Amino acid sequence: YAGQYFVVVQHPMYNNEFDIYPDNPLAPQNVLGSYPTRGSQLFKIGGQGALQGTDAAEALVQAINSPMVDDTYTKLQFLVEEPKVTINPIGEQKVGSKFEIAGTTNLMYDDNDLLVEVTSSSFKPTDKSQSGEFSGATGTVKVQQGTDGLNKWSFTVDASTFKPDEFIVRVSGVTTDVVETALFNIVEAGGAPVAPIAAPTVAPVVNATPEAPVANATVAATAAPTEKPTEVPTTVPPTPEPTQKSPGFGALVALAGLGAVAFLVTRRN
Repeated sequence: YAGQYFVVVQHPMYNNEFDIYPDNPLAPQNVLGSYPTRGSQLFKIGGQGALQGTDAAEALVQAINSPMVDDTYTKLQFLVEEPKVTINPIGEQKVGSKFEIAGTTNLMYDDNDLLVEVTSSSFKPTDKSQSGEFSGATGTVKVQQGTDGLNKWSFTVDASTFKPDEFIVRVSGVTTDVVETALFNIVEAGGAPVAPIAAPTVAPVVNATPEAPVANATVAATAAPTEKPTEVPTTVPPTPEPTQKSPGFGALVALAGLGAVAFLVTRRN
């Protein structure tokens, strides 16, 4: 059974006789001692009222430690687990690829084999007249030594003949009753990845769709043509016409002088 186990290894020492012993080696119910008289019941390990686990181990150790007992001992403990196996996340795969399905297990390495089955989830019994073709793979792998108390396993899948579908992975022990399952998808293989292209120095622009052709479309072969600068007319502000002003005082003096000169000239004549 799975659980924690305690082990006490006992030696009778000089008298070659166990001073602490079970009443029945095959189906013990009580632990007996030689003190105060041989056959004295110390504690129960079977049936109603029996000590369990650590309590029974501690009671046995205390009995052997008695100064009236010359036996010696050593003790240890270990853990028994239910067998288990895990499957690492597989992720999405592509048709034609090769990939690995792996996981861990607490089964002993080298002594245990695992059966790995990869089948299409669409697989089902068909009539003789129907095609029963499906994708899948199967194989047996050995458990390999791992770390941190867990061992490991792996199975390589060649998906060159697989079809796009959802797939079921079933991993089971060949000699041990343990099973684990997982799902993953295989999709169509995409095109080869395109390397990034550096942007050209001059990108020619061609816009010629049948529905709406562009008139006078120009395609630059090596360098874009230099556009002729557009002449922008310069607006010259009109010269303002002089505003006629009424003759001021200075003008009247000038006219009076001219009138006087004309008068003098007239008199001389």
